[in-house]
Parts: sequence; C-alpha cells; structure tokens
Amino acid sequence: HTLDPEGQEPALDQMVLVGHSMGGLISKLQTLHSRDDFWQLVANVPITAIEAEPEVRQNLAKAFYFAPSPSVRRVVTIGTPHRGSDFSNQTTQWLMSKLIRLPAMLVQPYQKLYRENPGRFVDGTLLKIENSIDSLSPKNPALKAMLAGQRAPWVKYHNIVGRMPTDSFVSRISGTGDGVVHIESARLEDAVSELVVEADHSTVHAHPAAVLEVRRILLEHLAALRGPPGAATAAYQA
Repeated sequence: HTLDPEGQEPALDQMVLVGHSMGGLISKLQTLHSRDDFWQLVANVPITAIEAEPEVRQNLAKAFYFAPSPSVRRVVTIGTPHRGSDFSNQTTQWLMSKLIRLPAMLVQPYQKLYRENPGRFVDGTLLKIENSIDSLSPKNPALKAMLAGQRAPWVKYHNIVGRMPTDSFVSRISGTGDGVVHIESARLEDAVSELVVEADHSTVHAHPAAVLEVRRILLEHLAALRGPPGAATAAYQA
C-alpha cells in the first residue's frame, strides 16, 4: 500500500520470503488460512461472544483470523522448528520470564479479558505467551495447527535443515539436528525441495551451501516467471 498504492508493479505480487528459525514460522503464517483453527485453541465460544473492549476484540481478531497474503509466492524456511524445539523447556521459559517482561499496557487488557469471560477460554496459554521461547515449545498447539493449516494453493515451500556432526558434543546432548532444532522438527513434508546442511543453528543460514540453495530457488522463481519450461535449470547452470 505504501510503495505501490495503485497496484501497478506486478513484481510486488511475486514475493519470496526467506526466514531463519522462528522467522520461518512467521513467513509460513503469511501463507495460511486461519479459518477457526487458531481461535478454537483458546476459546470454546465464537469471538463475537467474548466480552471485551472494541480495541481488545479487534486485536484478538487480527491475531487469530487471517488470510494468506496474495503477494507471497514462495517461502524458504531455514533451521525452522516446525514442530517446536526442546530448547524451549521449563528452565529456559522460567529464565526468559525473569529477563523479559511485556509492558503493562499490553498485559492488563488481557488480564481484564480473563476476568470478564470466566469459563469461555479453553486454555489461556496461547494468550499468555510472553516471549518467543515460550511460543516454540513442542507442546504449543499452534505449531500443530500450522502444520495442518490450509495453505494458499499458489505458494511453494522450500526447506533448508541444519545438522551438526553426530559425534559432536552438542549432538550427543541435543540429538540429531542443528543443536537447537531436532532434524525431525525441521523437516517439512509439503516442501518441493529440501537441503540438509552441515551447520549449527546460529550459522546454517550463512553457510555457503544454504546461500547457494537460496540463490538457486530465487533463480528458479525468476525463470518460471520470465521463461519457458526448463528455463529455471538453464538459469541456475549459467
């Protein structure tokens, strides 16, 4: 709306989102139909039945009801915990709760929301998440909703997974994966391509193999827009 208010630049409707770690989850959310999937995780009544100030109700609606962006055509996720991370456990969640506090102006409206709607929320944990460590817990039901969510049919997913050597000290503790995200959590079944890179979580997005893979995907995307079938392979080889 800011860069092209008249909708005259078609390239802006052919976007490729590239997200590392939690950024991959945020990128994928841009391509899903929420339906009632996310709202039903926290409430057993329709959102219209919730007693709340108009501004609070509007914020709830924006958070739990959304449509895929028509401008996004591909998503590349890198080291993304699609099924959560065991790094998010009771210890790390407790520590982060001591280090990170939401401003009172954000917390107080939701405390009032609970008081005015007794028994209407199935589980308030999604509304009470205070930092990104909490949200990445494998027990977070929103992650399952994302995996099963209705995706936009025009979007293609690509995935890059980090894997540390199995004989490394970190791998012996965290299991097979990048040290933060287990390899099974990083896998994405509906991806049209997947590359496993020998790197840890903090460097997988900058690994030369990952950089070349993102370049390949971007060239494939560009060739598909501009050229005949087979042009993507020719462009990459060039």
